[in-house]
Amino acid sequence: MRYSNRPFASVEEMDETLIYNWNKRVKPEDNIYSLGDFAFGKIGYIKGILSRLNGNIHLIDGNHDREIMKHSRDLLSEGYVKEITSYKELRIHNRHFIFFHYGCRVWNKSHYGSILCFGHSHSNLPPYGKSVDVGVDSTWITGKAEYRPFNLLEIKDWAKNRVIGIADKHGER
Repeated sequence: MRYSNRPFASVEEMDETLIYNWNKRVKPEDNIYSLGDFAFGKIGYIKGILSRLNGNIHLIDGNHDREIMKHSRDLLSEGYVKEITSYKELRIHNRHFIFFHYGCRVWNKSHYGSILCFGHSHSNLPPYGKSVDVGVDSTWITGKAEYRPFNLLEIKDWAKNRVIGIADKHGER
C-alpha cells in the first residue's frame, strides 16, 4: 500500500478488495498469470489468499516473492499454483505474449508486434511500444487503477493501435 499509494484504509481491506475483484473476473477454469510481487507475508498467509482465488494460477516471480520462491515446491505440489517461473511466452488469440516481472525496451519478437506484459512499476513506467504494466494498480489499459486482473483480449485491444517500439540509434522514436 505505501509503495503505490493505494486508496485502502488497511491491508485487510485491500486484500479483500483484490480477492473480490479477482474472483469477479476470473472463472475457476481460467488460466491467470500473476506477474510478480504476489503477496507479502508468511507462507500460511499466502496460501490462505491463494486458496480463495479462482483460476489456474501461473506465477511469474518478482523481486519481493522470496517467501513464494522458498516454498515453491509445496505451492506446486499442494495445488495452490500451476506454475512458478521467471518468464513466460505464449501465443494466445493469434498474438505472441511475453509475461515478465520487469518492463523492457526490447523483448522476443518485439519488432514483430509481440506484447510484453509486466508488473513491478505500479503504473510509474509508461508503455513503450507494445509493452505495458498490467499490475493491479496500473492505469495504462483503462485510464484508471481498477485493482483487478486484466483480460488478454483487453490488452490485445489496447495494443492494436500502438506503434512497435523501435528507437533509432539516438534513442528517438
